[in-house]
Amino acid sequence: MITAIEVLLALAVMAAIGYPLFVRPSIAEGEVDEGDERHRLISAKEAAFVALKDLEFDYKTGKIDEADYASLKNRYEAEAVRVMKSLDATTGEAAPARKRAGEKARFCASCGAKADADDRFCAACGHPIKK
Repeated sequence: MITAIEVLLALAVMAAIGYPLFVRPSIAEGEVDEGDERHRLISAKEAAFVALKDLEFDYKTGKIDEADYASLKNRYEAEAVRVMKSLDATTGEAAPARKRAGEKARFCASCGAKADADDRFCAACGHPIKK
């Protein structure tokens, strides 16, 4: 009797722990998760970068010959570029305008490069931009 209770208790604990692992959350009918596409693209971009890094490592260690390396590198780079362009297209409309109306153009005192209105440091040389 005690063994049966222990088995049932163990099964109940395993079910409670395993339930979130096997049940996939679903979006209600007609409801759109706006971040879903962006997250998918970010994951695809990261996967492409990891694949390129792994490919480079395999080539340097001699696991892949030069012809295969060149072919795979071109394919992975093309995929990364495609994903980044798609990601830019999805976030491009929501990007805030950097130049505010009525503000004068600012320049770096060190190198003379043009600076955006909200820049604190020069993008060209790193020198602090004075307000």
